[in-house]
Amino acid sequence: MKVSIIIPIYKVENFIERCLLSALNQTYPETELVLVNDCTPDNSMDIVRKILENHPAGKNTIVINHEMNRGLSAARNSGIKHASGDYLYFLDSDDELPPNAISILASIARDTNPDLVLGEIDVIGAERSKFSQLKLKENRRYEKEEIMRTFLSCQWYEMAWNKLVKREIFTVQNCWFKEGILHEDNLWSFQLALCAESMSISQEKTYIYHIQQQSITQKKSEKNLDSLYAVLQEMIGISEKNNLFYRFPQLTDYLDNLRIYFIKSLLVNNFDKQYVTNQIKNINALFTEKVRKKRAKSLKTSLKEMVLFLLSKLK
Repeated sequence: MKVSIIIPIYKVENFIERCLLSALNQTYPETELVLVNDCTPDNSMDIVRKILENHPAGKNTIVINHEMNRGLSAARNSGIKHASGDYLYFLDSDDELPPNAISILASIARDTNPDLVLGEIDVIGAERSKFSQLKLKENRRYEKEEIMRTFLSCQWYEMAWNKLVKREIFTVQNCWFKEGILHEDNLWSFQLALCAESMSISQEKTYIYHIQQQSITQKKSEKNLDSLYAVLQEMIGISEKNNLFYRFPQLTDYLDNLRIYFIKSLLVNNFDKQYVTNQIKNINALFTEKVRKKRAKSLKTSLKEMVLFLLSKLK
């Protein structure tokens, strides 16, 4: 059973050596690397070429070069199209893998043949408790609607990485990454939870997530918020099309949490006042028109909104 590790590369000259060597040094023998150069302007690809020339596993690597910078989603999609593995795995180029990561996940995939295998993560640069915990049990198989229920209740993380995904999820189910937006992982994992028929879990740490300090304090841009609005629109559209509001009562709370995060981001960042006003009006209108007709907001959501109201008054 072959596994393709897909690594997008853009402005990561300080991290790519650590990332690439961790992928090349995997103990699992049937591993293929697919590197996507998203027209990076720095020395990342020079570092990559030197490593591949001198590493014994370098010959098992495919390098794809974009003619122009197209973004993370497009880089992942390019990697998927060129990969030949039975399962695909996404690795961000500023993170790394433990040596046995793919062996652990592939062993579970071989034994249970699920659409999706998840592992636990290790966090460097911040407290682990600040990030989503993998709350699911090993030694059992999650199927169909249970996968979506556990996703909506935040029992597994939304990031695309550290998931061993069967090729058919892309080639048959058309679960591709939406290009041209930020927050692509939120939307893709939502679609993945809907598409996957089966899922297995490892509680062993199979991914090392490096927190870059600049990413913690990074201000939200208008594109960031516009993208999140587009993601919410698409999630709601998918939910209506597939009757998810009635199948999954947790869905409304999940969407409301994203809406509250959206409004909070508007309030705590230094956006133009008119932009903030328009975006809050748009997001509330979207929910009134599409979501409130299906389910009322919970008491917990109402309390969070009260806190946001007080925050807006303080602003």
